[in-house]
Amino acid sequence: MNRSTRTLAAAVTFAATVASGLAAAAPAQAGTCAIQPYGLIGDYWRSLGAGNGPLGCPTGKEYSLPNQNGRKQRFEGGQVAFSPDQGTNMIVAAYESNGKAVFRWGPTSPFNYDYWRIHWTASPNIGLIGFPGHDVTVRTSSRTAGKITGYPPAGVTNSAGYHATYTFWIQGCDDKLTGDTCRQGYTIPVSVNA
Repeated sequence: MNRSTRTLAAAVTFAATVASGLAAAAPAQAGTCAIQPYGLIGDYWRSLGAGNGPLGCPTGKEYSLPNQNGRKQRFEGGQVAFSPDQGTNMIVAAYESNGKAVFRWGPTSPFNYDYWRIHWTASPNIGLIGFPGHDVTVRTSSRTAGKITGYPPAGVTNSAGYHATYTFWIQGCDDKLTGDTCRQGYTIPVSVNA
């Protein structure tokens, strides 16, 4: 079943789930993709199953972003970014899996946080309260990584076969008596069509 024909769930609701790390499935063969990711982005892609995983093959080479520290790469099923201002090996990823938008992050070492503040948008605006931007606070048992999964609304899809492009940014924050602090700022944003 291809991405454009998958049945999607009824409402956008994001549920926090604990992710103790970013590795998932055993690496698959990456040789079928014309472009081979490298470095931390490539390691993460291979940990999800390379070209056979939810990201699929890269659609372009890894690139730097203007006025930001880090790198990003686009894939058939989403995006992965290296965001070193939030952790030496910090990876953020957005991809589609079984009709759901998935956003994962970590590890933030040497930093660790009491909670996560996630900002996300959907384009086009799908008429939900909080759009075009929405903030979610997530507390997990992990102080250095996490994951959220979103269920796009059922109904009309665009000509490309998906409901919207979801974009995610995250920052780690600490509870303080005098007010919370989020010292490292937001990560590089990543997007996925779902």
